[in-house]
Amino acid sequence: MARLLIVAFTLVFAGATSAYAIALTEEQVEGVQKAIKAIGCTVEDEDIKSKGDGYVADDVVCEDGTYDIVLDKDFNIVNKEKED
Repeated sequence: MARLLIVAFTLVFAGATSAYAIALTEEQVEGVQKAIKAIGCTVEDEDIKSKGDGYVADDVVCEDGTYDIVLDKDFNIVNKEKED
């Protein structure tokens, strides 16, 4: 019975922790910041998150509006979607 509870707890804990984004290194944040600045936009560090094999930057401020930007693992912009 105790073994069953341990297994159940482990599964619940693993599922709960996978819902949270992994903390980014300073190098990763700097890579995203460099790519965002290269297109003339800005983003707050706390709005940069890991997403799959890449990154997502929310609330990116550009001259023509605010965007959500997705970058690949090499910091190339793969999607730029204007927020409403």
